[in-house]
Amino acid sequence: MLEKLSSVIGRIAVGVMIGGLIAVIIIPALIIGGAFSERIGEEHMRVLFVEDYELLRATVDYLIDSGDTSIHFWTNVDNRILIENLEKNISNDSDNMARTIQALSERGYISVTRNENIIIFLRSSRRRNFGNGIVYSIDGVLPNYGLDPSDSLYSAPYMHAQILFLTRLELLSMQNWFYYEEDFREWRLRYRN
Repeated sequence: MLEKLSSVIGRIAVGVMIGGLIAVIIIPALIIGGAFSERIGEEHMRVLFVEDYELLRATVDYLIDSGDTSIHFWTNVDNRILIENLEKNISNDSDNMARTIQALSERGYISVTRNENIIIFLRSSRRRNFGNGIVYSIDGVLPNYGLDPSDSLYSAPYMHAQILFLTRLELLSMQNWFYYEEDFREWRLRYRN
C-alpha cells in the first residue's frame, strides 16, 4: 500500500514539474509572440494618426531622402535603436531623426519599412498572423494596386505584394495615408480556397 501511495505521489510530482515547465516556456513565448498584445482597431488608429502625424511625416521624408529601406525598433546592449538599410547601421545618437525614431518607438510602433512606393508603419502585430498600422503611398498609388492575390506569383520575389496579406485598406484624413490590416488567416480564406 505504501509503495502504491509513493508511486502515485511520484507521478503527481512529475506531472506538476512537467506542467510547470510547459507554463514557463509556453506562456512567455505567447507573450513575446504577441498573442496577448492589444489589437488596435481602425478608430483608435485614426486618433493615433492625428497625434503622431508630425513624427510619421518626418520619417517619410527621411526614408524618401536617405534611401534607407527600414527602421526596426530593436534595442542593442546600449539601448540604441538602429536604422537599417543594405549597407549601414546608424545608431540613434547620430541626428534629429534619432529623436523622431525614439519617439515613434515610445509611442508603440514596431517598425517602419519602405517597400517600393509605400512606407509601412507597423503599430500592432501578432507575428505572421496579424498586423496593422498606417501606410503612406509615396506616389499616391494604392498599396498592392493591380496585384491579384490569387495569382501564384503574388508572393514571389520578383512580383511580391507590398503588404503581403493585405485584407483591409481605409483612407485616413490626409491624402496618400491609409489604415491597413494584414491578416494571414482571413487572406488565406479569401484567396487560397
